[in-house]
Amino acid sequence: MKLNSYKHTFPAGLFTVMLSLILLISSCNTKPKPAGEADNTAPTGKATYSDSASSTVRVFDQNGKVCIQKSNTYYEIVNAYDEANKVPLLLKIRKTELCVADSVNNHKVYEISAKSVMDNKDISWNTQLVATDLQFGENTMLAIMDGSDNEEDYMTRYNLLDGKEVFSDSYGELKVSISNSKDKRFIGFVSRKAASSPLKQLNEENVLGEIRYSSGTKAISTLRLILKRSAVASKIPSSTPDMTLVPVSDNTTAIEDGKTIIIKPGEGQQVSVTGFALKMTFYYGDDNEATEITIPVAGDALDPLHAMYDKEIFDLVAN
Repeated sequence: MKLNSYKHTFPAGLFTVMLSLILLISSCNTKPKPAGEADNTAPTGKATYSDSASSTVRVFDQNGKVCIQKSNTYYEIVNAYDEANKVPLLLKIRKTELCVADSVNNHKVYEISAKSVMDNKDISWNTQLVATDLQFGENTMLAIMDGSDNEEDYMTRYNLLDGKEVFSDSYGELKVSISNSKDKRFIGFVSRKAASSPLKQLNEENVLGEIRYSSGTKAISTLRLILKRSAVASKIPSSTPDMTLVPVSDNTTAIEDGKTIIIKPGEGQQVSVTGFALKMTFYYGDDNEATEITIPVAGDALDPLHAMYDKEIFDLVAN
């Protein structure tokens, strides 16, 4: 009697599942490396993070108009630098668009929570702010608030290590790049036309603006620019003046048309944050007249005592 041969064929999907199970069991039975044996494959984090976030849309009536409010959550991985040490941060960002009623509102509410994901530094902070856009760079978090037709954009920088505000200006900051350092310096002017009117809290009508100087981790110095009574006082604009950084030593070089200064090491490879000045030019009048203010930076701070300007028009006061 002839026996019929029998051949069994596994379905492709079943074979794939069985192979995956075999590989999983094999990996679980793999012996750990002996103590003291180096493993350079990946750094060890502090923990395994798990999170769930939702997006929401609210539609409701506000004084007879339909309002739509949208919220969504997203995540960013950014690197903060504590001196020379890189600290990776996980940022959870909830963005809520403010109520829209027959118009577009560009301002959004941002709720940010940060947590370090490695063992080299323990960082955890939360903050909330209103802005048009949120960006990360220069070892800081940058919040941008767009101004209306009669306003200037207002920018605020926050320290990534603790979430605190360190710098703000209206329209076009200047930067100082320091050799062999991730930390920068920021110089800017806050005008009376800045969006959200940050100078209103000063409650002083003769304050034309504030000149601010900071690092990526802390505010360093602030000067208040006072407009005196003079023949040209009414002609001086309340907007941000033209600003550049001017090198005054061999260790400093201006790039980007004076918007950035690079500080090079001096003797002994020491870097001193000095050797440059802030130059501000106010144009006024029908004949496009101009007046200048030059403020040196010495000892890593604005130096009003050696500033040059027309003292019949302005006064500089340190905060």
